[in-house]
Amino acid sequence: MKIAFVYDVLYPETIGGVEKRIFEIGTRLAERGHEIHLFPMSAWPKDKTVIRDGLIIHPVCRPVGLYTSGRRSVIQALWYSIHLFPILLKVRIDITDCQNFPYFPVIVARIAGFLKGEPCVITWHEAWGSYWYSYLGSAGVVGRLVEKIALLLSGSSIAVSDHTAARMKCEGYRKDPFIVPNGINLRAIQAIEPGEENTDLIFIGRFIPEKHPELVVEAVRILAGEYPDITCTMVGDGPMMTSIQEKVREYGLTGKIRLPGFIADYNQVIRMMKSARVFVLPSEREGFGIVFIEAMACGLPVVTIKSPLNAGTAHVLSGCGYCARPSPDDIALGIRRFLSQSPDKNCLNEYVRGHDWDKITSLLEDVYSRLSCEKKGESSWWCS
Repeated sequence: MKIAFVYDVLYPETIGGVEKRIFEIGTRLAERGHEIHLFPMSAWPKDKTVIRDGLIIHPVCRPVGLYTSGRRSVIQALWYSIHLFPILLKVRIDITDCQNFPYFPVIVARIAGFLKGEPCVITWHEAWGSYWYSYLGSAGVVGRLVEKIALLLSGSSIAVSDHTAARMKCEGYRKDPFIVPNGINLRAIQAIEPGEENTDLIFIGRFIPEKHPELVVEAVRILAGEYPDITCTMVGDGPMMTSIQEKVREYGLTGKIRLPGFIADYNQVIRMMKSARVFVLPSEREGFGIVFIEAMACGLPVVTIKSPLNAGTAHVLSGCGYCARPSPDDIALGIRRFLSQSPDKNCLNEYVRGHDWDKITSLLEDVYSRLSCEKKGESSWWCS
């Protein structure tokens, strides 16, 4: 099959869950003999097709900033979408897989698919609904409207989790999407040795309000009275870094909390996780949460928080994690539990084996084959 992935950024130039998923699945599909096309922003010349890691890369336009004031840029999404349309029209594809966010490319991909008579599936990583109002204030009504339009155009859809599928239904999606979760390279993780510097707790994520790094600092402050030698490593960077550094100094935790910043070396991050005892990520918004599975593959119990938009709670298994209220005291309670007992390693191992990228690729390959072979004949193109 000729398969196209539509997303505006490319791994490893940009490191995120969506581009990582596309890379891992795309390279495996290419190894199985499929022809894989990617359409990212790139500094390569627009008319130059690049083949890398078995993937055929079509540069769409020059890169522009993804974020404005910590939020995804509307201007960037429009810029990318406008340049994407003529390039999609030129390439013949058996099936196009367009990622749902930032939404505008969904409209472009569906129109291009209709004009070429090619099926297009939309992969949904998150569905925000009313969260748009928290994210953008009164302007959130526009974001929610665009999301609903994207749902309307998502005749054939994939959801990366049951959580996301349920959110789609809440926002009016009437079909049952295929569930194709994210995964990990289990063999690669197993081959990595632990790092030399041990730590009790590890946080990995962007330093943004939704990830609540401040709750980790508060929890360490609580636990320090009971565990004077407790240590914590918080990997990441973002707009909250300065405030977190100030809070660590204010609480006298500079000897207990290490802030190495963003670490681009994936193997180094895995080594750090393997040298920890508990993974903590009090995030209120996760479409899936690959990092939870990675932590579990490293043998770590996970502590997160209850939130309607946190799909990471699905990875909290009995004897292997704790789902806390969004308060430092309850997060500290969950951490304390696994500082005094080990997680159920058999349960962890069984769970992560089901999320290996090889299995995920086979599942998605079956979905593509089914959709590309279905007969067309619907009366309305947006319902195909």
